[in-house]
Order: sequence, then structure tokens, then C-alpha cells
Amino acid sequence: MSTRELWFEGERRVSIREGALRAPAAGEIVAHAIASGVSQGTELLLYRGEGPKRFDPSLDPDGAQTYPRRYGYAWVGEVTARGDGATLEEGTRVFALASHGDAHVLREASARPLPSALPAERAVLAANLETAITCAWDAAIDLGDRAVVLGGGVVGALTAWLLARSGAKVIVVERSEKRRAAVGALVPEASIVAEAEGDGAADVVVEATGDPRTLDDAIAWARTEGRVVIASFYGARRAPVDLGDAFHRRRLELRASQVSSIPPRLRGRWSGDRRWALVLSLLEEPRLDALLAPPVPFARAAELYAALDREADAAPAHLFVYR
Repeated sequence: MSTRELWFEGERRVSIREGALRAPAAGEIVAHAIASGVSQGTELLLYRGEGPKRFDPSLDPDGAQTYPRRYGYAWVGEVTARGDGATLEEGTRVFALASHGDAHVLREASARPLPSALPAERAVLAANLETAITCAWDAAIDLGDRAVVLGGGVVGALTAWLLARSGAKVIVVERSEKRRAAVGALVPEASIVAEAEGDGAADVVVEATGDPRTLDDAIAWARTEGRVVIASFYGARRAPVDLGDAFHRRRLELRASQVSSIPPRLRGRWSGDRRWALVLSLLEEPRLDALLAPPVPFARAAELYAALDREADAAPAHLFVYR
């Protein structure tokens, strides 16, 4: 059976190629796509040629080349066939860290079953929500803490939502009008501003803009012995960061947040499966739909990447639909 596959061919070049779908082996399933989410952080780094040479060590084998390549990690499909020993019933919806395309043969263990009542379009937020959960854990919020989130993209918006749920007083700084509106719909209790000077009074600052130059702003917001959590993946982007007077004298902490592992302080109690169960329970919130832009047919993928590349006022989350 032939399928369509999205390929990143080089800097600012994507194409849809025809692929072939093989039969599932033992322990594998075949799933056909319903929707897949587009990362405006990681995928745009790849699209713009701003990623590291081994682009994603979490998903790439050793020696993987940057181009041409397939990519994506927020894919929702429906089981249509299964190999010997696989137990997922046909018709089951699944989430997978799989590249954009019509269909995949997946190891059953890598396909996460989804509740039938969960809209497929909202389910594409699962990977970003897992990232935001980890970021909120790394923020180590205490009840009543003042938290500032720089950036209202999908990870920033979701992190702001979780920090507010954890008892923080949240400020979100985001220049995009569309993103401010989306964050306001999801986190109405937050203070959302287009720009503001750091006041040195935040217990926790989350940097989620994707721009390393913003680290100076994050440092300016943090109070003495405050924590700056870096949710962004900068790829090959570089910027000078002032670690002089304010950072040094206020004894600030810079902490990288990365979803591939559970934070050390939680590993005795939390596993990836337990975190995934939390993701599914949080996805029941209908307000999350405010983050989603209107879906784009997969055949128009190149148009969407080009639009996101040039548009400064994009909605937090974009997705392809396949039917």
C-alpha cells in the first residue's frame, strides 16, 4: 500500500513523497493517521537549518543525517491491522512519537492508546503537555509563589496553566496578540502582558521563547536565589548571556528542563507511564482547544511551514489533518 510521507529536504524545503507500507511483524501494529501536531520550536529549527548536526538524540540513531529526513513527534492515528501477539484492537486510537505521514507500522509498546472520547485534534497536544508537566516539576513551585513565563507558545501556555493549577501567581509575557488571547482563554487567572521589564521579584522564571537572547530578561525577572527554568531548545542558536552582577550576586539557579527523563527528585515515585496517565487526565480539559489553530490538510504542509516561518503572530499550536 502506498502512503504519503513528509520529508525535510534541506533548509526551508519540505516535500511530500510517496512511501510504501509494509505488513506488521510480530508485536507490531499498523495505524493510519487522523492528525499530527507541528512543533513551532523544534521543527522550525529543522526547517530553517538552525538545528544541531545530530538533530534529535532522543529519536535519532547514531549517524543519522540532518537532511533529507522525516520528523515529527505528535502523531495521532487509528489501528487498522496488527501482527502476531499484538493486542490493540482495530479501531483503537493511539498517540505516537512518529513523523508526519499517512500511516505507520509501530511497535505496539510505542503506541499509546487514547480514550475514544478524546478529540484527535486535542490529543496532538500530548507530547507538549508531557514537556510542560516536566517543566512544571522542574520549576518546583510552592503554593503562592510568583512565576513568570516568558513566551506564550504551546509549551509556555501549557506550563503557565500547570503552574497556576499548582498554586502559583502567574505572569505570562508574550508579544503575539493571538497567543495572548489563547493563553488568556486557557489560564484566565494569569496576568498576560505584551512586554514588561523584569522586576527581580519572581520566585521562578520559565524561559519558553526559543530565543537564547531572552535569558537576560529571565535573569532580570528572578528574585534573589530564584530559579530560571529553560524549557526552550535553542538548537544551533547562540547568544551572549550576562552572568555578571545580577546573576552572580543574587545566587540564581539556571535549570534545563528536558522531557526525556523524570526529574531526579521524583524518580522514586514517578515513571513515564504514570506521567502519561497524568497527561491523559489533563487532556480532558476542553479549554485546551483554545491553543489550536484551524487544522491544515496534510497536502498543504509546505504552505504551513512557510507561513509559520514568516509569521510573528501565529497561534500556539498547529496541526495537520489527514481525512
